[in-house]
Amino acid sequence: MVNAPVSHAAPLDDAVAAKIRASFDKQGVMTHWGAHLSHLADGHCEISLPFSDKVNQQHGYFHGGVIGAIADSAGGYAGYTRISPDHELVTAEYKLNILAPGKGDTLVGRGQVVKSGRSLIVATAELFVIENGKWTMCALMQQTLFVLAPTTPATR
Repeated sequence: MVNAPVSHAAPLDDAVAAKIRASFDKQGVMTHWGAHLSHLADGHCEISLPFSDKVNQQHGYFHGGVIGAIADSAGGYAGYTRISPDHELVTAEYKLNILAPGKGDTLVGRGQVVKSGRSLIVATAELFVIENGKWTMCALMQQTLFVLAPTTPATR
């Protein structure tokens, strides 16, 4: 099974990578769960999440909602690598197919941009669970992202 980050993708500009990492760190759910960005490159993002009682379901697997959230973020941050630094993204929709139980000690989501345009980006993500060093694909996702034009920051 595929178990190495994409190596043929162009590296990111340091400022773009820093913006993506700062955005990711603002996501309370990702930091609460212990997820981290494990690879970034042009059109690609990998997120890793260790198994814990924060992300499980009653059978001891990664919860399907957690798998969906990792997929959404992996595809979304892959999309972020393709937009202007003053723009933002939000998910318009995604479709997730769970192919196998999320049974393992780590969940890895690998997002990749399929097509990027001025207002929409289409991305995919492959989700793997790792158990005792063995990688198993557990889900596939396809999503559409809206590119948001720069706005004045809202005050809270």
